[in-house]
Amino acid sequence: MRGARRVKGRHARALAGAATMAAGRRPSLALVGAAGLGLTLATVLLAVAALIPGGSGGAAPRAATVNVLGGQAMPAHAEPVRPMGPVRPAERGDQAARAFYTAHDPLRARHVTEVVWTGPMLRVYTDLPAADADSKTAIALCETAAKYLTQRDHIPVVFVHADKAAGYPVLANKMDASDDCRLGRVP
Repeated sequence: MRGARRVKGRHARALAGAATMAAGRRPSLALVGAAGLGLTLATVLLAVAALIPGGSGGAAPRAATVNVLGGQAMPAHAEPVRPMGPVRPAERGDQAARAFYTAHDPLRARHVTEVVWTGPMLRVYTDLPAADADSKTAIALCETAAKYLTQRDHIPVVFVHADKAAGYPVLANKMDASDDCRLGRVP
């Protein structure tokens, strides 16, 4: 044993005890590592099984329907019931606000694509370009929405947005009853 020092006395016992303890931990550490690896592998397999069509994760459970009078099994409907056709943009949002626009400002109502509530704010989405910020049309749409809100006892907080191609920037807004819908004049 060249280069290795021999330790004598009480330090030798302490080193021998540490070596014995480390040798005793190795099998338990290996067991814990193997259990962790097995748990990770099982989780991955369950996630993959849930993604496979017809697996237990994706499909709805099928119940057997029985004709009680005839005693025969009837086929159950496996497909979920879906609405006929896609939802059009005109069907989303606050339809009462859209009707208010049509009744009170029909000329400019054609620019409104959707009216949506986000908390206490009414957001009016339009087909106007971003260059129409503070334009007569944008301000008129804001004022009509403010009338709609005040008639329903809401604080008139309105944001009129440009079209999707512009990234929906704000064209006009009203923050309270004293605001005039222009962008640069927030109270």
